[in-house]
Amino acid sequence: MFFVKRYVSDANYKQELLNRLHNFSASHSRTLAQLTGKRESTLNGIVEKITKVLRASRSQNQTLGVEFTPEGVAFAHVQRPATQQPLLAHCEFLPVEDGIDLVDILRARLTKLGLYNVPCNLVMAAGNYQLILGEAPKVPQEELADALRWRVKDLVQFPIAEAVVDAFFLPEDSARGGNRMAYAVVAQRKQVEAQVSLARASGLELKNIDIAELVLRNLAESCCDTKRGVAIVKLQQGGGSLQIIRDGNLYLSRQFSLSYNAGLLDDLPGDSLVLELQRSLDYFERQMRQVPPSHVYLCGENVTADKLTPEIRNAVAVSINLLNLENGLQITDGIPDHSLSLCLHAVGAALRQDQVG
Repeated sequence: MFFVKRYVSDANYKQELLNRLHNFSASHSRTLAQLTGKRESTLNGIVEKITKVLRASRSQNQTLGVEFTPEGVAFAHVQRPATQQPLLAHCEFLPVEDGIDLVDILRARLTKLGLYNVPCNLVMAAGNYQLILGEAPKVPQEELADALRWRVKDLVQFPIAEAVVDAFFLPEDSARGGNRMAYAVVAQRKQVEAQVSLARASGLELKNIDIAELVLRNLAESCCDTKRGVAIVKLQQGGGSLQIIRDGNLYLSRQFSLSYNAGLLDDLPGDSLVLELQRSLDYFERQMRQVPPSHVYLCGENVTADKLTPEIRNAVAVSINLLNLENGLQITDGIPDHSLSLCLHAVGAALRQDQVG
């Protein structure tokens, strides 16, 4: 979504490379003779060029996803080997601690893991933005956000002049027989600035600010076959969300309330959950005139296989299973399942490949 680009110096890395060049030169007298006649500025220029090349290559192959919440901060580190599935090298949820700033906790942990300068995609915290569905004006993608700004001004709780607006089209076939639809993402400017401030204070090399709906799309694209469409249902304490994705495109997003405490021993509220699934699938099929998704995948805090009762699994005509990240990711040994469930948005953000909508 919102693009931010920063440049962070790496003096320690540069000095280490400089030392290595000197050591290499000392062990090769002919090379040393050639170098000693040159000015130090020339050597610094060579080091700077090599540093930029190596850092650029390293940055292209790894990304951090980060999500700040009232309870703590989740982060995930994804590497992309050239010929293999993406590797989830690390993910962790750092809870709030009394008397310690959350950004200090995150900065210290990333520094210890050697991830301090890895490019980062940040997820906007829930409640800090609105996702509004509406009829799309007949404009190109680059003009969509400005065109929708004035259409949504009466649907937000603050002056539209204080808003940051982004937007993306739904696929052309998402409203068969009707006009094309689009989603507007609307956030108060101070909320966006607060996210940027958190990133800077944490020492993050911020690339993008994303939203939960689209990072879950990233998870679906990596871990599911979306050609026939899938529904991703993420549950948390008090509610959940449902996204329907097909061929990499977000077709439908819904939020709903649910009597679920998200504890290890808390059962899923089967009747209420099934009702929300039925409502969503019915709207998708009847109102949007779409073929139902081939699968529904559940995920979220303490959403485990033993909680998917036969009543839930057999309640709708679509197959219902847990979302299995290992279908699309290599996962480093030792990452607890509970950490994965708390870091789903962060993992999805780290999987972003600069696509929108």
